[in-house]
Order: sequence, then structure tokens, then C-alpha cells
Amino acid sequence: MERKIRGIFYIAAILLAAGCGKEEETENVFSDGILIEVEAPQTNGWNTEEITGTRSGREKAIEVKGKDGLDMEISTLHDNGATGTAEREATTRWANMDDNIVFRVVAYKSATAAGISTSNYAGYGDYKLSGSTVQTVKSLVVPAGTYTFIFYSYGNSNAIAAFTNGSASVPATNGQNFMTYVKPGVVINNIGSRYTLSGIVFKHHCARYRVQAIAQSGRMGTVTACAGTLTLPKHNATYTFTNGAFTTQATTGSINLTWDNPNAMSAYSGYIYLLPQTSANVTVKLNLTIGGKAFTNRSISLSGLTLTANNTYYSNVSFTTTEGYIVGGALWANGNLYKSSNQYLFYSSTEKYEARAESGAFFICNTLNPYPDITTPTTPWTEANDPCRKVINAAGKWRLPTLTEVHQLVSSKYTVDATLNGITGYKFGNTLFLPYSGYVPQYGSPYTESGLRGLFWSTPGTVFIILNPAYQQGEIGYVDWNIFPQNNYAIRCVRNI
Repeated sequence: MERKIRGIFYIAAILLAAGCGKEEETENVFSDGILIEVEAPQTNGWNTEEITGTRSGREKAIEVKGKDGLDMEISTLHDNGATGTAEREATTRWANMDDNIVFRVVAYKSATAAGISTSNYAGYGDYKLSGSTVQTVKSLVVPAGTYTFIFYSYGNSNAIAAFTNGSASVPATNGQNFMTYVKPGVVINNIGSRYTLSGIVFKHHCARYRVQAIAQSGRMGTVTACAGTLTLPKHNATYTFTNGAFTTQATTGSINLTWDNPNAMSAYSGYIYLLPQTSANVTVKLNLTIGGKAFTNRSISLSGLTLTANNTYYSNVSFTTTEGYIVGGALWANGNLYKSSNQYLFYSSTEKYEARAESGAFFICNTLNPYPDITTPTTPWTEANDPCRKVINAAGKWRLPTLTEVHQLVSSKYTVDATLNGITGYKFGNTLFLPYSGYVPQYGSPYTESGLRGLFWSTPGTVFIILNPAYQQGEIGYVDWNIFPQNNYAIRCVRNI
């Protein structure tokens, strides 16, 4: 019995092996048609010439005043290759396609594209570029005859949706680098063999676009994160095989913008691909981090934007502020706080201070009034006694920094004994300068220890201290309010956003 079982298994194995061999042979024999193969295609590159009659230079900038102190400005430019990168050279130069791009070949038994119809549809094949060769994803086999081949690709490695003879057109949307090529009048008569389609140069039907996020030099830290969306009035399109028309529809849609680990004062997003459109109203919305401070839903719109196929554009989105310095995760005021004529104000520049006890710029913890009001505080901290919240025309917009924000400021790195307009102090994150503005002690004569150290209030009732190298070797420290409850210290407010 054991011998019979082994014999049966042996025969079955032979039959299985023979069956597999027969299937493989059938797959590679095309006795009733011709296998269509394709040489590695190219593209016609991206146009680098100025476009007559379009906005090829810097258009009028559009500005948006931010309610939280961060302002935006946007302008769009046509990229004419001024940067000199290799991908933006001569207009007519063919360019190699990116690796792993999937494209489709649709066959119609017709001498020209005008003769394309569902009745003469002959099938399609899918191919994938791999280096300098082309891999067949789905084979295309046609009988002998004269053909027009329609090539199209979405410019990525994703599988293309199946195609049937019920249509002679395909859809496209923003975000897809839609490309086509038409090869008419191809005569094929070598039954049982292979035919290689050559000389394929894809045409770009969309425009290429990216956004540059720019932080204000001298007032902001670097852009360390950015993502967003672009919303356009035309989001869908149809490419028709018979006449090569690429028709866009007025259907609003959005596409994502992404940045790859930015860490600079200006950072470009990756390229996205947009359907051609004229006089378009476009909205850019960004979430980004500048100087450690996160800003969400920063939106700005462009009007009358023209995007021409096979051209490259970019928008500069500049972020500015007149209210202070964005570093260490907060927006710090332009200058120290002081009170004058019953108004709470900021000094006009970050290094300015008055080395007088009576300057109105030195405060006791938990007290709204500056020296010489030296009432001893009874509690360590209450928000109602925050002088920053009393700044003229800005109730609630400013507040004392938290100790966490002070730690973040210190973590942004600093320079000891920096100089600005002849004043010495610390410079944080290469952005915010804090002077050695001194303090008014609770005992002794009412003087300020100008030039030796700066002492600034933070919440809840903590003193942030920066020291001159001539005084304890340029250290940074923190002291609780109740160590010297009647000492008067300077205040640098932060924006309450």
C-alpha cells in the first residue's frame, strides 16, 4: 500500500509539473497576435521661458493682518529657471522620467486619433519605468493592423484604474502630474512576435507649483514645521482621446502641501501639480511652527492667478510681525514694559531701558503699579494683577511669560554679553535681545543695577535672571518672589495667543 501511495504521488507531481510548464508556455506564445512592448519614455521637460501675456514676474503682493500678531504676505512668480538647476534648462530639451512611474497604452485600430471609437478599441496594457527599462504590468496583445496608441500617466507609481471600451476619455485631478502621448498610424503585421513602441515623449498637461514659507529675519526663529492645503476653483478635468482636449471643470477642490523636515528661515514645499486655469481665486492655508511657536489655519488668498500647462510657479508666503520677536515658542514684546501718565506702554526698541528707579519700568510681584508703589504682596500671583494685561488698546492680548516659556527661551540657545546699539545683554535664539536693565532693591537707596544683570518677572511669581560675565560668570537663574518680596524687577510681556 505504501508503494502505491508513493507511486500515485509521483505521477501527480509529474502531471502538476507538466501542467505548470504548459501554462507558462501559453503565456509567452502569441500565435494569434503581437505582444506590445515599450522603450523607456521621456517627457518634454518643464518650460523655462517667460510666458507672454501672463504673470511671469512678481505679481502685486496680497497682505493679511493677523489678529494674533503674525502677518502674512503672498506673491506668485513664474519660475523661469533663474536658479540654474539642471531640471530647468532649455525649453525643448527632453527629460528622463522619474523612476517607478506607471503609464498605460491604449490601442485603437485606427490610423489617426480622429478615428478612435469604442468599436475599434483593441485593448490596453500597463507598464512601469524601472531605471532605463520598462516592466510590463499588464500585457497588451493586438492582432495585425494599423493602430493609434494613446499613452497616458498620472506621474506616480500607483496602479491606474481599469479601462474599458465604453469610453474614449480618462479623468484627472489636481495633484496628478497628468501626461499623454499619441502615436498614430503604427502598422503591425508580424503575428506571433513582439513589437516595441519607441520614441515616446510625454506631454505635461498640468502646471508645477510649490510654496516657499519665509520667516522674518531678525524677528523670528526658523521654520521647523509646515503643512497645508491649496484650494482651487477647478479641481477635475477630462482628457479626450479623439481630439487630445484636456478640459477642466469648475469643481472646487483642495490639495495638500507638504514640507520635508524644514529647519531654515525660508523653506520650500515639495512640488504639486495643478490643472491649468486662468483668473483663478486660490487659497493657501498653512499650519506651521516658527521660532518654536505653532500657528494654525493661517489662510491667505490669491486672486486672478493664471496657471499654464507645462510651466512652473511658486508662491512666496512671508510671515512678519511688528509686535515683537518670535522665539522660544512665544511672541515677546518689542521692549520692556513701563507705566507713564496712567498708561502701560512698551519701550520702542528691545534694548532700551531707563536706569532710574522712577522710570515706571520696575514692578513688585502681584502689583499693577511700578516703583515707588512698594506695597508688599500678600499672595504669590493672581492674573488680575498682571501689568501686561493693561497695555493700552490691547486688553487681554499681552501677559507675563510663564516659567515654561522662559525655559523654552533659554533652550533656544543664547549669547552672553551681546551688544545692541551700545547696550549689553543676552541674545536668545539669535533673535531676542534682553538688556542688563537692572532692578530696584527693596532695601537701601532706590537705584538700578544697570549693566550688571537683568531681572524679569515670569509667572507664577518667579524672577528670571540674566547675569553679566563680570557678575557671577554670565549665568542664568530663577528666584521665587518671596525671597525678596519688595524687590522691583523689569517685565517683558508675551503675546497671549
